[in-house]
Amino acid sequence: MLEFVVRDYKIKLSFSFFAVLAVMFFIGDSFAVITALLCCFIHELGHMIMMHRFSVPINEIMLYGGGIKLKSETQKLYNKKSEIYILLAGAGVNLLCFFIFKGILTQFAYTSLILGLFNLLPYKYFDGGRVLKLIFEDSVSIAMNSVYKVIRSVLVLFTICVIIIMIYKGITNLSLIITLMYIVISEILC
Repeated sequence: MLEFVVRDYKIKLSFSFFAVLAVMFFIGDSFAVITALLCCFIHELGHMIMMHRFSVPINEIMLYGGGIKLKSETQKLYNKKSEIYILLAGAGVNLLCFFIFKGILTQFAYTSLILGLFNLLPYKYFDGGRVLKLIFEDSVSIAMNSVYKVIRSVLVLFTICVIIIMIYKGITNLSLIITLMYIVISEILC
């Protein structure tokens, strides 16, 4: 792991980040990979702007195989409403970029749209899943906890069906299949 400090930010670059990047450049179009990286950075910038808005300090920025993670030592000192705004800000910036650039920079606009929508999915490690958890976390009601578990279970089953259909239909988007398989495994095991 490479670590260095830029201003007040501790930047960490994991080996897995470089490994995933190398594989993406090897099997994909370089311009598409760079576009996707730019959209990821813009996504995180949305989170950073909202964190700044709510005075949540960012202590660490980590780039790893699964993406980019912002860390703050004071993560739980802000309220649930501001946490939801912070979580939704990344996808919000991606969607805003789509609407601004859809007629100008088409590949950038649609990559941004896909990234924003993908992050809104209610998987546990995505922004949408974390928002869903925040909404249901204070629920004392057994029924509300059951609804949360049912939503997650249906989503996992749906994802498994999508993987099976993609393989059956011969859709060979290897990175998407691997991503979906990773999501299912992490949802089941974690």
